[in-house]
Amino acid sequence: MPRQAKHPNDQSPIGTSVAEDIQASLDDAEIRGEHERLAPFEALARLVIMRRAALGLTQEQLAGRMNTTASAISRIESGAHATNARTLMRLAGALQARAILGFDYGPTAEPQRELVVL
Repeated sequence: MPRQAKHPNDQSPIGTSVAEDIQASLDDAEIRGEHERLAPFEALARLVIMRRAALGLTQEQLAGRMNTTASAISRIESGAHATNARTLMRLAGALQARAILGFDYGPTAEPQRELVVL
């Protein structure tokens, strides 16, 4: 039996994609605020995951380099938790990198930046 064309307003039998669901949830001010609050932690998580992968390290191996636990690394990589400056310094050393912290001020189009290597 041939498939009938779907009406544009019919919902897919498998639901919406994750991206569509996230985009729709951002219409809610509370959810949007939480998403914006977590954005820097998620960006840091992506950096850590990519660098750890580039070095060929497991979470356990990275934790060993930092003298911490794999669950601590998992929390950082989840992107849902703040990381303090001391932990960033240890993390950078374990990832053979330098942690840089700073301030961005002035107009958004041409901000002035002051940075310090931790």
